[in-house]
Amino acid sequence: MYRPSIKSRRTLAVLMVLAAGLFYWSDNSRVLVPQPHYNLKLQAAHTLEEALDSLRYYRLRSGWSLDEVNDPNQSALIGVQYSLITTDQGNLQAKLTTINPNFAAVVLQLLLDAGVKSGDKVSVAFTGSFPALNLAVIIACETLGAEPIIITSIGSSTWGANEPDFTYLDIENLLFRQGVIRHTSLAASIGGGDDIGRSLSRAGRRLIETAASRNSVPLITGRSLPENIAQRREIYARYSEGKSYGAFINVGGGVAVLGSSESGALIPAGLNLEYVVRNYPARGLIHEYWEQGTPIIHLLDVDRIAQQYGLPKAPVPQPPVGSGLIFTTTRYNMVVATISTVILFGALLIVVALDRDKFKLKENGVDPDTLM
Repeated sequence: MYRPSIKSRRTLAVLMVLAAGLFYWSDNSRVLVPQPHYNLKLQAAHTLEEALDSLRYYRLRSGWSLDEVNDPNQSALIGVQYSLITTDQGNLQAKLTTINPNFAAVVLQLLLDAGVKSGDKVSVAFTGSFPALNLAVIIACETLGAEPIIITSIGSSTWGANEPDFTYLDIENLLFRQGVIRHTSLAASIGGGDDIGRSLSRAGRRLIETAASRNSVPLITGRSLPENIAQRREIYARYSEGKSYGAFINVGGGVAVLGSSESGALIPAGLNLEYVVRNYPARGLIHEYWEQGTPIIHLLDVDRIAQQYGLPKAPVPQPPVGSGLIFTTTRYNMVVATISTVILFGALLIVVALDRDKFKLKENGVDPDTLM
């Protein structure tokens, strides 16, 4: 009669099948586990989804024809390739990546990681290039209970909010009047070269000034980049009321914030708690706050940020709220894994024990097979 033995091919085959079956059982026992602050993240994402729906409805109701090719999700937040207020070349895929309601949850997580709490003030710098990401920042701050102090460069790169009659300030003001958001820009600049509209035509600069006027946003009027940086610095200081900001958030490549376009690639994307010393071609406001110890959230390399938090690149269709690693993570069912381990080790111990008994019987001159 067959007696299990660790030296038997049949026994090893049975153990192999058992181990494979237990592994399959354990591997398929994985469950989705909510990430910390799941409900807050869900709230932020739902609010951004509401904002996107409101903008889409407004544009369609106003008779605008949305670009089905370059804006496949019909978000109304993809502009045109070129216009009189287009400041530089933009990446269409990056713009499409940001039009995802779950980006609000990513910004919320970055704020939490920076230590921002309810009641804190956050200094915020926008451009018109990533309108959806701008809204994600406002909504994340409001969901957390923080107050964003916003200055916007109105000009936009290609495919951003670069339509003269639907600039980022118009988008912001529309959502404010509808009650979707509670904070808007406190000041704005023309943007573009030197933050004063260099490379834009006189007509383009005039259109931006008109946009600021119709949205009742004071315009920063320095004649040079240093003057505009100084005016921004004064505005942030005035609204801080003598307190330190919980974080400084930059969206896009505004030169007054970064100091130069090259600095945008030298500053690590996402949250930066400690100043990174590099040979920056020029310094902007972000470097000043950074050196003072203010946490920096740099939102420019959006593809890298999306990859880090499990969001898709340029998704079609628009992802549902709550999808992505920012909301849930996959973990093994530890009860199943423990049971599988106990069963496998138990089987191994039984075989080893039988082998030892067989060895002792042979030492005593007894054939163990005759006892079976």
